[in-house]
Formats: sequence, structure tokens, C-alpha cells
Amino acid sequence: MKVISFAELDKQFPQGFCQHLSMFGALSQESLGFLLQQGTLYRAEVGDQLFKLGDSSDHFFVIIDGSVRFYQHRDNDGELVPLRLYKAGEQIGFVGMIGLHQRRGDAVIETEGHLLEISSALFHKLCEQYPEMFMIFLINITREMSREISHLDQMYADKH
Repeated sequence: MKVISFAELDKQFPQGFCQHLSMFGALSQESLGFLLQQGTLYRAEVGDQLFKLGDSSDHFFVIIDGSVRFYQHRDNDGELVPLRLYKAGEQIGFVGMIGLHQRRGDAVIETEGHLLEISSALFHKLCEQYPEMFMIFLINITREMSREISHLDQMYADKH
């Protein structure tokens, strides 16, 4: 993955593009700009590893475009089992960060694209500097997590 500047990202997408992503829905232009400028932006290629089993969970990613496949290691044989494909506008890694546990699987870029890394420190700064927008951001994250739980419930039901 290659770190890129906010200016490089800004050239890639039309104005207001990021505000239409579900994770950033209803955020003010100022607070979204804060996240994009203070976070770490990446250009990712197919096959790049976002994180692996056991890595630190002190940050999470918002997918701006492209997609990321998440795998877990099966206990009995260590085989990688694909669990979910994360797409533009979704986050990956928040559960580990907020749960204070190491990564519980591998995340690999499936379709090239751009990502925003939000560290736990930046997440805290957003809370301090934009408390109302922080609440909206948490609602967006919670909404996505509830969809993910429903998806996992359905996967489980389909297997049994």
C-alpha cells in the first residue's frame, strides 16, 4: 500500500464524493475534512495485506473505493476462510480497536482502491473537536455493525 496525500485523493474524486459514503453520511464538511486530512490515506493494489492475524488493533479503515476481503483462520487446520467482502463506504477493523483485542483474521485488498486509516488517537480527537459529528460517526459505525451482525446471522443459519 502506498501512502498518499489529501491533495492526491482530492484530485481522484469529484467534490463531495466522500460525503456520499455511508460511513461519512451526515458528517459536516469540516469534520470530514478533519478526518481525511489528519488520518492516513492509502492507495492499495490487489493482494496488498491490510492487516493479519495477531496485529495490533489500534486503528481501523474506511474504504473510500475498492474492496477488502476478510478471512479467519479455521481452528482445526489453519485454513483461511473468507468471511466477508467489505466495499466502498464501509469500515473494517473497528471491532478490534474498540474491543481492545488483536486482529482476529487477515484483511486483503480484493479490488484496488483508496482507504482512510483512523487511529484510536484520531478517533479520540474527533470526539474532542467535533462532539456532535462524533456521535453521528458512531451512529454510522453502529448501523454498519448491525448490518454485519445480520449478515453473519444469515450465514450461520444457511450453514445449519
